[in-house]
Amino acid sequence: MRRLILALALSLPAGLAGAQGGGLQPHNLYSSTRNQADLATMRRLIACGIQVAAEDSNFYEGLASGFYVVISDPLPSRAAAEAQLARAKDCGVTGQVRMVRRRIAPH
Repeated sequence: MRRLILALALSLPAGLAGAQGGGLQPHNLYSSTRNQADLATMRRLIACGIQVAAEDSNFYEGLASGFYVVISDPLPSRAAAEAQLARAKDCGVTGQVRMVRRRIAPH
């Protein structure tokens, strides 16, 4: 049984495996709004080669609920997050590093 669970855990995509019980990971938060996602910021970052998503903040442990956020994928370290912020700033977008964990489904 333990081998089956380990095999299943190893086969999960990294982001999903982190959501299953891993710790908080660095993500960059670029925008948070109440009524609708900031798609202009998302498009600007994607055009600069920075992978982000516009999502409900309820999907993340460590963020206040009730917002739409433009957030990066999990990054391997705070240094990598800071480097991505520097790239975003060159594209005219500011943000901040947040330690969060993605939930599979919001509560």
